[in-house]
Amino acid sequence: MFDRWTGLKLHDYLQALGLFILAFGVPMNKVLMSIGTIWLAANLLLKADFQSYWTNWRKSFVFWTISGLLLLHLLGLLYTENYGYALSDLNAKLPLFVIPIALIAYPIEKKYFNFILIGFLLSLVITSGINFNYMRQHDSVDYRDFSLFGSHIRYALIVVGGILVSLHLFFQFKKWRILFLLLMVWFTYYTFISQVLSGFIVFSFLILGLIIHFIATRKNSIIKYASTFVFLSAFLAVGIFAIYLFNQKEPKIDFEKLPLTTKYGEKYYHDAESVWFENGHHIRSFIAEKELKESWNERSTVDYKTKFSDGYTIREILIRYMTSKGLTKDREGMESMTEEDIINVENQVFSVIRTYPLIQRKTALLRNDIYQFKVSGNPNGNSFLQRVEHWKAAKGIIAKNWIFGVGTGDVQQAFNQEYELLNTRLDKENWNRAHNQFMTFWISFGIIGFLLFTGFWFVFLQWNIQLGNLFGVGFTMIAIASFLSEDTIETQQGVTFIALFIGLVCLLNRWIVSPKEN
Repeated sequence: MFDRWTGLKLHDYLQALGLFILAFGVPMNKVLMSIGTIWLAANLLLKADFQSYWTNWRKSFVFWTISGLLLLHLLGLLYTENYGYALSDLNAKLPLFVIPIALIAYPIEKKYFNFILIGFLLSLVITSGINFNYMRQHDSVDYRDFSLFGSHIRYALIVVGGILVSLHLFFQFKKWRILFLLLMVWFTYYTFISQVLSGFIVFSFLILGLIIHFIATRKNSIIKYASTFVFLSAFLAVGIFAIYLFNQKEPKIDFEKLPLTTKYGEKYYHDAESVWFENGHHIRSFIAEKELKESWNERSTVDYKTKFSDGYTIREILIRYMTSKGLTKDREGMESMTEEDIINVENQVFSVIRTYPLIQRKTALLRNDIYQFKVSGNPNGNSFLQRVEHWKAAKGIIAKNWIFGVGTGDVQQAFNQEYELLNTRLDKENWNRAHNQFMTFWISFGIIGFLLFTGFWFVFLQWNIQLGNLFGVGFTMIAIASFLSEDTIETQQGVTFIALFIGLVCLLNRWIVSPKEN
């Protein structure tokens, strides 16, 4: 419409501008994401070149898959009970139905593409810098509060996307390679200091995607076989690591055979009813209160009874910390505490695990939580163990509704009922959905929904491998990783990120297949 009025390619500019706003908005805020999505849809309708749109749509399997997913959501309304939830779910997923379809119908000119990616990186640099500054100023704040621009899980996903975008631009701009290399380093560093487990998983899958691309594009058979061997070895290492995490024997403590008194004669307190462990050691045993208090006050200027603003006392922190080191909580145990240990307790460090290097710390904490879960059966307080309960409930729902699912709006209701049947120990505020997007589609729309959604991503991956699209392979692996541990497309930031990058990959593949276009 505007092109005819002005004699200019105004809609081309508007399409690129709308996409820039969207890319800049994904790391920043919901308003810009909404504006960008509406902008693309409005520009498509105003240009009204439906014959051209249809020509592009009909030959795109991405268009047909997204249309099929939309149809499943609409059919799911026919047998749902909670229409309020169903309509809310449809509204949340609108970016998935709008953005890729708009970009397939009306691709931007190729010369604008890298500027779109630069807009995304610019926004990500600004927001990650603000988050990092907040981290430095609030050391004691929970890491979940470090993300000021959305969920820490979704933001971790976007940061890994920033690594991929920086890598792509690294190959595009030879004169600016140092800049994009520094950005890759920064986003990798941010991923690790933010300590989001799902961020580590997504990052690992990105590396896996890069390895797959490298193997697929090698023509030298020796390099290909050697790379495949490295890949399979890494895969085996991950399996061994998983066994290491989960294969832990439950403690066998015979409280009747524990010593009754300390070396210096004080009677020990042993709580045989407690199932609280730290780093594999029982917390509520080998406690000699008088010796512990006296020996602590001899070595520290912070009184044994000191209570901090979060409600914890030196006494509680000290007992947990000494337990984590495998020490008895008495004078003899205090004699084994180093000056550094004393300072750690004064600084409210609950466990020696917290002093380990990052990767070792995350592994030890996860292993400790799994150990505690095996002993007590209580998953509350650990996001990974809570997910295990979510998956268990999801499995039960799928078993009962595997053909058609429960419909578009009844997912949470089905989970609530299943948690009651399982008599779960999860607190009610943690009665969440699957935290697995593949399972969620099966629960919602049955076996057809699961096969359509899952099959799309494997076809999408194969498509990008065949075309040698590093950006596409990397993004697909990022998306799959996020779907394994999160319902990524159930939130605006998550679904907009996924929808945007699907559209960007489709644009790149269009130009790879037809390099003369634009």
